[in-house]
Amino acid sequence: MQISKKLYATLIITLLTISTIMAAIPMVAAEITADPILDVSTGPVGTTVNVSGLAGAAAPFSTVNVFWDALAGIKLGSTSASNTGAYSVNVKIPASVAGDHFIIVNDGESETGGTIFTVTGQLILSTIPPTAGTPKVLPGDQLSVVGHGFAAGDTITLTFLSTTLGTPVTFGIATPVITSNGTGSFSATVTIPSTLTLADFDIYDVTAEDEATNTAVAQVNINYYVLCVPPAGPVGITTTISGRIAPTVAYVLRFNGAQIGSGTTAADGSYSASYLIPAVLSIGPYTVDIVWATVNTRSTTFTINPSPIIVLGVGNGIAGDIVTITGSGFSAGADVTLYFGSTSVNNTAAGFGPTTVTPVPGNLPAGLTFVVPTLTPGIYSVTVVDEYGATSAVVYFTIDPTPIFMAETRATQYMRMDFLSVKSLSTSATDVILRITDPMGLIYYQESVTAGEWQLISGAYQIPYDTLDLTWWPITSDAPLGTWNFTCWNSGGTQILDTNLFTVVAKPNQQDVLDAIDDLEGTITGLMTTSEGRIIAAINTKTGTIMTDLSALMPKLQGIEDTAVVIATMLGEVQVDIADLDMGTLGVDITAIKGDVATIKTNIGTVNTKVSNLDPVIGAIAGQNAEVITTLGTLEGKITSIEGNTATIETKVGTLQADLTSDIADIPSKVDMMPVWIAVVLSLIAAIAAIFAVITIRQKIAG
Repeated sequence: MQISKKLYATLIITLLTISTIMAAIPMVAAEITADPILDVSTGPVGTTVNVSGLAGAAAPFSTVNVFWDALAGIKLGSTSASNTGAYSVNVKIPASVAGDHFIIVNDGESETGGTIFTVTGQLILSTIPPTAGTPKVLPGDQLSVVGHGFAAGDTITLTFLSTTLGTPVTFGIATPVITSNGTGSFSATVTIPSTLTLADFDIYDVTAEDEATNTAVAQVNINYYVLCVPPAGPVGITTTISGRIAPTVAYVLRFNGAQIGSGTTAADGSYSASYLIPAVLSIGPYTVDIVWATVNTRSTTFTINPSPIIVLGVGNGIAGDIVTITGSGFSAGADVTLYFGSTSVNNTAAGFGPTTVTPVPGNLPAGLTFVVPTLTPGIYSVTVVDEYGATSAVVYFTIDPTPIFMAETRATQYMRMDFLSVKSLSTSATDVILRITDPMGLIYYQESVTAGEWQLISGAYQIPYDTLDLTWWPITSDAPLGTWNFTCWNSGGTQILDTNLFTVVAKPNQQDVLDAIDDLEGTITGLMTTSEGRIIAAINTKTGTIMTDLSALMPKLQGIEDTAVVIATMLGEVQVDIADLDMGTLGVDITAIKGDVATIKTNIGTVNTKVSNLDPVIGAIAGQNAEVITTLGTLEGKITSIEGNTATIETKVGTLQADLTSDIADIPSKVDMMPVWIAVVLSLIAAIAAIFAVITIRQKIAG
């Protein structure tokens, strides 16, 4: 049967609607709901601040950006919110004027007014060239001065004040003239006055103050000095002993009182010597002196640490895993290198280390990690060596074979509002991260799966579907179109174990359907009713049989031929037995009976048929009232006459005749005697009630 494109379009659109999810699980709106939490709320420029939000603070999996003062201001950093909307990111305070500023977060849709961070003044001093610790200078030396957190465009005054002299020495720096810039920062090189004498040598507080009285303080040591680089470490390393004293004088170096070197200072008073820390010395601090002119001396301390050791967070893992490492006993402030066997896998230049100077010299920094290298699986000796030769005791780490992962979607193309279906397999159980990103690279879904959540089935590890957060699997109606990515990462999020691309496409519109159905031919072949009352039509097409709601085919009741009901649809006619007409949502109702003709009304039209086609029969009688059962329902009425096995019943829609059922005998007797029988039963009930009343009264009198 040939039909129009318009009718086919209506059919196909209906089928597409039936085949997709009509309403996705509601997605949490992308909306910042609370001001960010700061772990510190005041400090100088460069302060590291943790900016965080609790669960519900942002949209789950949204990208949270952190801004300074306004959305148009400096972007301090960004992070991805968790599946609960919590987030945490460390940022550094940028160069800014002194006073209150706002840290604002935004998740793409909304932001808060922000949380206040107060910028304080900061002064940074360093010698040219730099020295370790407090800057050490002599009269006539140059000093680098850098300041942040002052008022914008103000003149800066520098003042030096001795801290321990009985008669304090104060001097100011008049040249060069120092002026802060638009962000309250400044930098200058100043010269220590040559007029200072040996009696003026001391540690000085250097104060920077702007016209708005914002201040910052740092210290400088104007004095002769000696220092060790490194200032601490294990035996067997070499430390460099250097400094400045009076120019062109003979000197002697002593370590723990024993002379270890001598020489003559240069014209600027500088000197330098190397010293190998003897293996016979025990752990602890040792005094290092320089002596000149017999009685003049300056001292520092070198601390001998225990032999270096390292401890790994775990003893095995696969390439790409992140492992924590702690260690102690190295040289203080030293660059370090990590070795697997003889292979260098990390160093300070790549962000590994350096060791601490304070509070404990020679420790590896807290929270240090490394990535397991891509080497042949096996057992490896692991050591850390610092730049001065301190080498840790050996520990061992096993690089396991990298599991073979398979993570993919079950289809390569989905439409908006479809449910994603995925599968994940592995040769071993390990912690992984499943992640779905949209065409812009934004995280749509992310979930961590622990090793214990894998299940070994038929020789392969699988992630059970019910362990995943299914509320994120529907593709939303506004999802970006294009190529998406489903990936499986290692637990550290540093290595993709498997990846799978899929596309999201828009639902076809009417024109798309018209272009695609030119060759489609379809006829309706039958109807069925579901347990929910929906009437489903079976449609035979060139590509197979499909099912859809009858209501989508514009049904209309055409008529009744004997006991066959004819229903016309956009795909042709279908016939059903009149006994099957009361199907689900048609809303069948007998509205009138005239003579032997019954009028039947449904949601798809009204038709007439013979009353006899409805197979009326009396099912029950109560007095003069009778219940008439038909193929389309039950009618209530009053019996007006009985002739043989046929009764005439007057109903609200008209009068009809119905056969009596075989189990109803002596109908006239039942009709006449039914009221009397009911009266007798009622009399018996009343008598029983009276007897109980008399008994109750007598019990009360006797009691």
